[in-house]
Amino acid sequence: MNRFINYYKKIFSQEYMDRTISGGIKSQLTLLLVTIATVLTIFFIIAMLFSIQLHGHEEWGERLWVVYNNFVDPGNQIEETAWPNRILVGLISISGSVLLGGVLISTISNIIERRVGVVYTGRMTYRNIKNHYVLIGFNELSINMIRELYDECPSARILLMSGIEVATVRHRIQSALPIEIERQVLVYFGNIESIEELQRLNIESAIEVYVLGDEERYGRDAKNIAIVHLVSALRGKCSDGKMMPVYVQFDSIPSYSNIQKMNLPPEVFCIEGKPNIFFRPFNLHENLARQLWSLYAADCERRYDPLDYRPISITQQPDGSWSATSQDYVHLVIVGFNRVGRSLLLEALRICHYANYDDRLPADERIRTRITLVDREMEAQEDYFKAQFPYIENQIDDIEVEYCHDDICSTAMRTRLQQWAQNKHCMLTVAICVHDPDLSLSLGLNLPHEVYQYQCRVLIRQEFNNDLSSMVDDEKGRYRYVKVFGMVDRGIKKNILQDKLALYVNYLYDCCYADESLKQKEVLKKMYESYGNHSADFILMNHQAQYLWNKLSEPLRWANRYQLDAYSVFCRTLGYGIRRSNCSPTHISESMFNEELPAQVLYLLVRMEKYRWNAERTVAGWKRAKVKDKVFLLHPLIMPFSELLQRHPEEVEKDADVIYNLPYILALGGYELYRLADQ
Repeated sequence: MNRFINYYKKIFSQEYMDRTISGGIKSQLTLLLVTIATVLTIFFIIAMLFSIQLHGHEEWGERLWVVYNNFVDPGNQIEETAWPNRILVGLISISGSVLLGGVLISTISNIIERRVGVVYTGRMTYRNIKNHYVLIGFNELSINMIRELYDECPSARILLMSGIEVATVRHRIQSALPIEIERQVLVYFGNIESIEELQRLNIESAIEVYVLGDEERYGRDAKNIAIVHLVSALRGKCSDGKMMPVYVQFDSIPSYSNIQKMNLPPEVFCIEGKPNIFFRPFNLHENLARQLWSLYAADCERRYDPLDYRPISITQQPDGSWSATSQDYVHLVIVGFNRVGRSLLLEALRICHYANYDDRLPADERIRTRITLVDREMEAQEDYFKAQFPYIENQIDDIEVEYCHDDICSTAMRTRLQQWAQNKHCMLTVAICVHDPDLSLSLGLNLPHEVYQYQCRVLIRQEFNNDLSSMVDDEKGRYRYVKVFGMVDRGIKKNILQDKLALYVNYLYDCCYADESLKQKEVLKKMYESYGNHSADFILMNHQAQYLWNKLSEPLRWANRYQLDAYSVFCRTLGYGIRRSNCSPTHISESMFNEELPAQVLYLLVRMEKYRWNAERTVAGWKRAKVKDKVFLLHPLIMPFSELLQRHPEEVEKDADVIYNLPYILALGGYELYRLADQ
């Protein structure tokens, strides 16, 4: 009895009433039903205690029924004639009208309003959603990412959680995406650093997770790493052994470079010692740079001219020998040494290695790529950059980097631009990377007229496409070779993130050098030959390649990824271009590629690959030393190609394997080669 009394004291206390009224649906309905049952019980007890014969009935069951009828239907009270009965029936009817006609309707209305409020503010949770994509955080990349995910799987739901007001997020999505894509997106509001909030996203049954972070949040990179740990905890054990990809955005170039050099501690991505997620960091500005000039430019709707827009080719000489006799060289001028400018510089350092650089010639006769960095605040930024990448000047022999503390509009800089543009051997590209879109356009369209007259390439950074930038792109006169770049709505391409080609690069290396049990030089050729019909051999080798990739350390993954970026340069040197495979009868087959590789041509390509590798290792922080040390990033093979031939000729075979297998890697990734002359 005391339990019932205490229960009623609790549910009818002011504190509980306030919590219930402002609480959820369940508590409100519970309070209403308990109140109705209590009132009916009280009236029934009164009728029994005072022997009131309602409607002339004496049986207790009939009296209970009459109490209920008058409670739900006030019209029944007309049948009572005795005044005591009328008073009781009147009280019953009034109570029923209040509780069922007023409180019930008010409760239902309140429930609906509160549910609308929950959905409007993004506080809802749907536990039945599975096989979906998850976006954690909302920033400049989110809309582009939603579009990419919808294109990949239109039927999959996309759950987006952000700490930004939901109305703001929805408005930006609605203004940028068509209705059919918008309907697939559910926007949640929540603290993205809280595991309790992230539980609402059903991460354990998601296809992929993208940790983007909320825009304009201090320390976003560090917070994103912490979120990865929470995602792993929510993912739980992998019952099928398949790791879920988790793509993580890093804003800062230094943070991004540092994370590429380190392996995450196991507790971040493992459950009971077994990895359950695949950690894949990325940077917006690097992705944009890779879409400009690397292999992945073949997938972009907007095509940009390569830095070697007059290919530095290997040609056959009258005496039958093959050599690269061109005196042309690439000169990239980057205006604005910010995050975009640094990304372009690092990408150029990785890919700008050409066949006409010969380290056997005297130093002053070698044809080097030139990169000039122009910024009014260069003095403050140069030391900081060199501290992050200390070996660029000493270890990348075929590229010269110049830091200019100057304004691109100064008389001295304009004079230099005129001279560079007029140099018939200079392939000049000017990349305007300043953040202000109006200033960027103004600078890019008002360079010395020689830049436009001699058909030099000009790139103008514009984060968002607009009518003026579209007019510049469509210009066929003075500004024919001026293009805008850097639009964030093109900042992410799934094929760059998915590493399909990079894992084949690693598989080749493992099969040739790392794993004695896999010694087979032509493994990628065999994969390609069984690729079309997806035979059991192909499936087995593909699973093996994926397994080896998953267990590879993070720094070595990046070495494989960046190798792909230079493929377009290698192919242009041979007079080939790269495009998505369309089974064209004019495409260059894999066998034709290798058949047209005389020993002298292979020698020059191997030399290019060697200098590419030197640059990639240097940018990754490795230093030349006598003994290799993976902990302190020391490597004895960072040396000129001619020195490698003399001291370690056996190592040249690895560079040759890169060239021989290039067409097979491209074919497995869905690309094909074609002759540039046929375009």
